[in-house]
Amino acid sequence: MLSIEFVASVPKELDHPELNEDCFFADEDTGHFALSDGASESYDSQTWARLLTSRYVAAPEFTPDWVESAVDMYRDRFDFDSLSWSQQAAFDRGSFATLLTLACRSDSNELDVFSIGDCLAVHCVEGRMSDSFPFTQPEQFDARPELLSTRGEANAFVGQPLFYKNHTATWPFIPGAKVLLLTDALGQCLLRDSSGQMLRALLEVQELNEFERLVLALRATCAIRLDDTTLVRLTVGARVV
Repeated sequence: MLSIEFVASVPKELDHPELNEDCFFADEDTGHFALSDGASESYDSQTWARLLTSRYVAAPEFTPDWVESAVDMYRDRFDFDSLSWSQQAAFDRGSFATLLTLACRSDSNELDVFSIGDCLAVHCVEGRMSDSFPFTQPEQFDARPELLSTRGEANAFVGQPLFYKNHTATWPFIPGAKVLLLTDALGQCLLRDSSGQMLRALLEVQELNEFERLVLALRATCAIRLDDTTLVRLTVGARVV
């Protein structure tokens, strides 16, 4: 099965970690993991990202009905009439977030990756990157990402023909392999690095302060965009029979 080896997040505003819009939820017992990056320009995307990740772990069957139910759950958390006019306008424009999930089923010899948006999953075997999804090139991060929205009509792409084919990948279950889940700024930075030094750093980092120093050094040299920056490192263990 999969186990969590390391999780850390560095907010874009170091003095305000409570504003970090990245969110990670997991259930190692069931083998479900979810990472989301809320879009800063939308209304309370932190709540939306948290809801998407926690709901996936609790109910990991992604369908149009699943999305519609998540939207209803989000809207039920707010008393619209109590919001100011500017908050109401922002609420109506919607909240947006990515969703990257990883599942390790007990009846399969594969890891199932699902992605909407620009968070990145990386499969590493013997210390080397064997695959990444949904992107393989750093330039792909420059396009406007597809996002899940609290506005139902904005999620019309979910369930369309080829949707699941375009948003899923399967990787072999290899004991000892590592899987990295990264939010977009760190994912792009990793794919830009051809030397392998960044990958080694992400595979070896053990402490939050060590990861923070790494991210701040990258920001200081403009090697990474100023954004909430999250790393999740998972280890593939022996299959439970």
